[in-house]
Amino acid sequence: MRLIFILLIVCDICFGQQDLNQEISSLRDSVLFYRYSDPDKALNFGFEVLKIADFSNPSQSLVGVHSQIGEILYYRGLYADAISFYDESIKLFEAIPIEFRGEKKISLPPWILINIGNVYYINNDFENSTLKYNEALLNFNLFENIQNKNFGLATVYDNLGSIAELKNDFKLSIEYYSKAYEIRKKKNKIEDLLVSEMHLMTVNMSQHNMFNVNKHFIEIERLYKQEKNDYLDDNFSKSFTTRNYGYAYKHMGNYYLKAEKYKVAKEFFEKSKELLTEFPYELPSLQSKIAECYLGLKNYEKAITSANHNIKSIKLNLFNKSKLNNYKILEKIYLKKGDLKNLIKIKDSLLVVSRAGYDMNIVNKMSDLETNIILSKKKSEINDSRIKYNTYLFILIICFIILTFSLVSLRLNFNLEKEKSKKILNEKTIIENDLNHKKLELINKSNFISKRNENLNYLLDSIDSSKISASNSSKQIKQKIKDLLRTENLNDRFEKHFEDVYPGFFKSLISYSSNLTQNDLRFCAYLKMNQSTDEIAKLTNISIRTVESKKYRLKKKFKIQKDKSLTGFIHSI
Repeated sequence: MRLIFILLIVCDICFGQQDLNQEISSLRDSVLFYRYSDPDKALNFGFEVLKIADFSNPSQSLVGVHSQIGEILYYRGLYADAISFYDESIKLFEAIPIEFRGEKKISLPPWILINIGNVYYINNDFENSTLKYNEALLNFNLFENIQNKNFGLATVYDNLGSIAELKNDFKLSIEYYSKAYEIRKKKNKIEDLLVSEMHLMTVNMSQHNMFNVNKHFIEIERLYKQEKNDYLDDNFSKSFTTRNYGYAYKHMGNYYLKAEKYKVAKEFFEKSKELLTEFPYELPSLQSKIAECYLGLKNYEKAITSANHNIKSIKLNLFNKSKLNNYKILEKIYLKKGDLKNLIKIKDSLLVVSRAGYDMNIVNKMSDLETNIILSKKKSEINDSRIKYNTYLFILIICFIILTFSLVSLRLNFNLEKEKSKKILNEKTIIENDLNHKKLELINKSNFISKRNENLNYLLDSIDSSKISASNSSKQIKQKIKDLLRTENLNDRFEKHFEDVYPGFFKSLISYSSNLTQNDLRFCAYLKMNQSTDEIAKLTNISIRTVESKKYRLKKKFKIQKDKSLTGFIHSI
């Protein structure tokens, strides 16, 4: 009786385990079916497996479910969570006895190694991604299933070709892509051939060989149309052929976007978006690219609307890279517009999204790959970036205030100096006019004196030489002339006017020689006024010879050297 009871328990366990494995296998198929078209549903099926799974008895299906959940999370940009599931799938694989493994010769599941390599690749760690891809290559070569082996080898060669392309080693890149193409030609599966044609197209884009680019793109269109015509299922839009064809348009859009041909790029991205409607994880990046095209076309309103719509359409903490791209588009627009209020908001959002992306502990969960150091470094960079940003913003505000005050101050000083210059110019003009007037008056006075003396002398000479009979009349004329000569003190008036025009001149002369007479001072004044010898003779009513003698005596009084002129000396005072 006891033996029968034990037998029943054993049978129940065996059949129960078998049923559980079948259920897990079924759920895994659902994950595979929905992982591209409806990732949320695929995740629900995957998490259902985790609820019912017996982790003490790992299986290939359980390994696959973990890997596929990780892949879905990877495409959503949740790299840290993806790594956790990849790590768990490796642990489950290692826990499976060799005899129960699908491929008994491999040391690690190569598809998981490729996925881990992809995380390194997306984070620009090409050295570690290359190591993972080569490790996957070694394991694929140990596959007994030729079909799975070739599919895996082609994928690895594509990935290695992509790294070589990024390093501008186009010869090596084409070599890897060609290897993958040759493998795929044997099976002649359209969706796979599209992948190879697309890679060969992109490497020619990198070399700007548009003839080959167009050649491969035409071949991609031909293969797509061929497959579409031969396709029997109704869900062609959900097929990998449609997905890969959509990728080709996306690559063309990226090329023209880099070439700043935004209108053409936008058309390719919109076509790609139309083709990839059934692949939700591709849409955020495409929508971001379209917004970037609007920015390039300077259609800022559409760019803002598109970017904001894209950000709102991304739920939870997904697609951080696409979020960042949209925020950067908004940042550029608000920077161009000078909209500081919205620019500050976008800067804060950028910091939040960046911090959220790194707080996911992307590499921290790669415990064997020293990610704790990387994570702390990234956090430090974000903190430093925020501090620098706030510091720069504060400095910018202070500089703006200082600049504003400086400009106001400069403006006020400029106006003040302008008024002052105007006032000085007016005063200078008045002084110059007054000086010119006095010079003119002095010259006129000198000419008047000269002319009057000339006339008076002429009259005196005439009276002396004339034969006037009436002596009384002669006496009266002489008396009048003498009265006329005494009517005003010419010396005082002349000196007053001269001092007004040449202030301090007489004092300077006396400082050179103290024994100067009043006539000497007046004589020097005539020289200062550029009067010639003849003019001085007429003004003083003396002969030219007497003028020359007077010059000679003045030269002695001033102790002027023989080779120097008196006029030059007078003008230097």
